[in-house]
Amino acid sequence: MSTDDFDAALRQQFQDTPEPDDAGFSLRVMAALPPRAPSPEQRRRARWLRVAQWTASGTAALGFAGLLMSAGPQFDAAHALAALSLLGLVIFWSIPSRWSGG
Repeated sequence: MSTDDFDAALRQQFQDTPEPDDAGFSLRVMAALPPRAPSPEQRRRARWLRVAQWTASGTAALGFAGLLMSAGPQFDAAHALAALSLLGLVIFWSIPSRWSGG
């Protein structure tokens, strides 16, 4: 059986089978569990990660502005590529995601 056949069979099974009904049991169990608070170490790590993210975003934005200012009338492909790369990094670092810790 090839990978495509296996994927198709799994997809078909998941689409045809309804989700099991547990009469709210899972919701009651999750509600009974105590909330999990982050540890002080996790909070410190998240704070330093935010500081590093803002520092990197600010540095990339300053680099982007510096490239645009220094290019003058001869804005060539190297300046354009560097400016787009820095702009991409600013956007990537400013969007909360699982990689940026946001």
